[in-house]
Amino acid sequence: MSRLDFTRFFLPIAPKLQGVEAELQRILTSDVAVVEKLGAHVRGGQGKRLRPALVLLSARFCGPARQGGAEDGALDVRFGAIFELIHTATLVHDDVIDHARLRRGKPTLNTLWGNTLTVLFGDILYIHAMSSAIQGRNWRLMEILAEVTTRMIEGELIQNDVLFKLETSRRDYFDIQERKTALLFGGCTESGAVMSGLSPEACEAMRTFGLEVGRAFQLVDDLLDYTATSAQLGKPAFSDLREGKLTLPMLTLLARAPEAARPLVERVWEAGEEQPVEPSVEAELRDLLDRHDALAETRELAARASAAATRAIEGLDGDPDTKRLLLEIPNALLSRSQ
Repeated sequence: MSRLDFTRFFLPIAPKLQGVEAELQRILTSDVAVVEKLGAHVRGGQGKRLRPALVLLSARFCGPARQGGAEDGALDVRFGAIFELIHTATLVHDDVIDHARLRRGKPTLNTLWGNTLTVLFGDILYIHAMSSAIQGRNWRLMEILAEVTTRMIEGELIQNDVLFKLETSRRDYFDIQERKTALLFGGCTESGAVMSGLSPEACEAMRTFGLEVGRAFQLVDDLLDYTATSAQLGKPAFSDLREGKLTLPMLTLLARAPEAARPLVERVWEAGEEQPVEPSVEAELRDLLDRHDALAETRELAARASAAATRAIEGLDGDPDTKRLLLEIPNALLSRSQ
């Protein structure tokens, strides 16, 4: 797998993305010293901005955003920033829950300033997102945002309920994946259609596109935890396993080679989250994953989700150039290395 360069996909929406960035910078800047300190750290660790890009590309594909019957050229920028804020708030809280020390190659907020300040800062990000959504004055978009946020938190609750449990089921895994990742992507792409005033059927098609992109994205993410290097990931390899999370590759291995895999997983957990996986244990796990072909199903399901995403919008009319980009994104995500 190679690093995915989003430049080509983002080029048509570059001015809008700059608007999203400006909005995020404004929101993350504060005259309260402690809030400014944490906000400055988050501003310096910018992610891929894939979620706001999906909002902007979907809105561009579907047509001009409308508010109260009139075109609103800022609505897509506003909600692009809102979805990124929700995503960032979730990451901030996840790092506390997971005791994570690195995020995108940088120390996490909780590592630098402790859990209390970090949780409160994540709460502020959620409030900023909701406040901005209210100012957008679009009830359907607010409904989408509320639904997505609720389901994401439910997903986190489910995930933490099954941490460090060898009896974690595949149903648990897919439920967590749906709530924590897929629904957020679906909300981003459905929002673009809602802004443009598309029919309920078209909005649902755009939502399905985002859901399937999110599923492919998360499956590849879970695969990378076992195939990519720490340098590529910006955090230690096997992080999910160390944090007690059994994702699909390991669930598959545990089903196919329980007697060999279970003791190794238990050794990783007994060592504690702060300890890197022993080189010998890591080598054994990688060998077992390879010998039992435990990564193939994850790759196959990611490919299926990618194909389902493209099918969802093939019949929709919209800006042809943007449609070509949207149709390329699901397959391109399969090749990413971080």
